[in-house]
Amino acid sequence: MAEVTCIIVDDELQNQEVLARMIDQFCPSVRVLGRAETVDGAVKLIESMKPHVVFLDVEMPGGNGFTLFDKIQSPDFFTVFTTAHAEYAIKAIKFAAFDYLLKPINLTELKNAVEKVAEKLRTQNGNTSNNTKMAEVLRANKRDQSFEFKKIALPSAEGLEFFQVSEILRCEADRAYCTFHLTGQRKIIVSRSLKDYEDILSEANFFRLHKSNMVNMAHVKKYIRGKGGFVVLSDNSLVAVAVRKKDELLQFLNKQSNHVEVDAEVED
Repeated sequence: MAEVTCIIVDDELQNQEVLARMIDQFCPSVRVLGRAETVDGAVKLIESMKPHVVFLDVEMPGGNGFTLFDKIQSPDFFTVFTTAHAEYAIKAIKFAAFDYLLKPINLTELKNAVEKVAEKLRTQNGNTSNNTKMAEVLRANKRDQSFEFKKIALPSAEGLEFFQVSEILRCEADRAYCTFHLTGQRKIIVSRSLKDYEDILSEANFFRLHKSNMVNMAHVKKYIRGKGGFVVLSDNSLVAVAVRKKDELLQFLNKQSNHVEVDAEVED
C-alpha cells in the first residue's frame, strides 16, 4: 500500500494523541503530518501540507467540524469524520456518503477506513470531484446547527450519484440491495440494504410501509383502504401497506398537513 498522509483535527488533545498513536503503531502506510484543535487550524494545515485524508472531529468549539466545508469549497482530500454520539451528525454524514469512525475508535474500523482511502487513491487516480460533490450535499443539507435533508449521495456500480431527496419516490428492498425509484421512471440500484437507509430517510419524511418498501410521503397522493391497504404515489404506482403498519400510517397522515386523500370506502 502506497503511503497515505493525514492530519488529525480534534479539540481534545487526548483524542488527538490516541488516534495518532493507533495510526503510528497499526497503520504503517499512514503518516500523520500534523494536528489541529480548531477548524481554522485545520484549514491552515490542509493548505500548507496537502494531506490525502483528514480525520475530522464533528463536535468542535464554536460549531462543528462540518463548517470546514464552508471554508474549503472544493476539497481535494478525503474526509473521515470522528464522533462520539451525535445522532444528527451521523445522519448528515450518511446522507453525504462520507466515512466516519465512532469514538472510542475501534482498531479494525480504523484499518478499514484507511484501506478504503488507499483504494480510492488508487482507483480515482487523483480525481477528487466526488469529494467536492459530497461537500456540496453536506452544505445543501446544513442549516445553522441543524440539518434539513434535501440532497443525498447514493453509491452505485458506477460510483457515487447525487440526487435531490425530492426526486425519490420510494426505496425497494431486494435482499442485500436497495432499488431507489426516482421521478421520470428512473431507478438506481444500491449495494446496501433498505435497513441501512431506513433510519436516515425517516428524517426526510419517508415511511416504511412494508418490509419491502419505504416511500417518500411527499409523493403519496392517496391511501386506499383495505386489510392493509395501498398508497398511490405521484406516478400512479400502487404500493402495498403491511397490516401491522396500517394504524401507524394513518396516524402519520393525520399529523401531516394533509395533502393525501384517504379513501372513505368501508373496509371488507
